[in-house]
Amino acid sequence: MTVVVADDHPVYRDGLANAIDAAGDLKVVGQAGDGKETLTAIRTLAPDVAVVDLQLPDMDGLEVLLLAEKEGLRSQFVIVSAFDDSVTVYRAIEAGVRAYLPKVSPAAELCDAIRSVAQGHSVIPPALQTALATEIRRRQQKAEPVLTPREAEVLALTAEGLSAPEIAERLFVGVTTVKSHLQHVYVKLDVSDRAAAVARAHRLGLLT
Repeated sequence: MTVVVADDHPVYRDGLANAIDAAGDLKVVGQAGDGKETLTAIRTLAPDVAVVDLQLPDMDGLEVLLLAEKEGLRSQFVIVSAFDDSVTVYRAIEAGVRAYLPKVSPAAELCDAIRSVAQGHSVIPPALQTALATEIRRRQQKAEPVLTPREAEVLALTAEGLSAPEIAERLFVGVTTVKSHLQHVYVKLDVSDRAAAVARAHRLGLLT
């Protein structure tokens, strides 16, 4: 089974690649450090599975997945991430991710997930299943969306017209952190872009 590995940290990426190659029945055919490189590698190498970090410098792993699907590319996705909150896990599964693993997962668990995904199965580790179930129940209850203080702050700055880099500078955080908060807001408000998020937030009285 062929695999492409994508992560913006070279040491971690090389570690993943070495662990996968060591499995014997899996072969890493390409590596990438950002979203554009990942999409290009998937286009040109057509791997069975793409192991992709959720937070890449230019786009997140789910954006890469959606673009790949839009182009009709058939590689299956395994997302690895340091984020294990219920909203993020749910968003990934909803987007079509076949497997979602914490970055601290053992190499054997990652390789097993790659094999399962290549065979058409889905893999969610027990440690993340509780978070996913919690988010599903929350959505079934259709409760009014509740934003964290930081999400509300990012949304308010978005409503003022600030870009992600400008918000990051204002809040003294990284751009990827701002994008992560925005994605959480999109999921909670059931929207897909900034304009819709601001409009819905106004309707719900979340912005004053």
